[in-house]
Amino acid sequence: MSSQVPADRQVTVRPTPKLVPFLVAGVLVALVAAVVVVLITGPAEDYALAASIGYLTLVLSLATVSVAAGIWLFLERRSRRRTRTYSATRSQNDPS
Repeated sequence: MSSQVPADRQVTVRPTPKLVPFLVAGVLVALVAAVVVVLITGPAEDYALAASIGYLTLVLSLATVSVAAGIWLFLERRSRRRTRTYSATRSQNDPS
């Protein structure tokens, strides 16, 4: 049984941003903000400096990761306008 592969094929390419770098950037922004806030105001009573920074990073991460995901969603939807369709032709040297 021989399967015929069409000579030309339509290929759709859409450049989309990756989600993970946006989320990591959101956590890093929260960490920097937590360090700045704790160093300016001082650590909470009965807690170490690292514990105060960790807790504040966790709390701020909820907001910054949400904002980062919203920015990613906006850019992802905007990238739909840049969708391109190309005609791909199989080369003679292709082993498959």
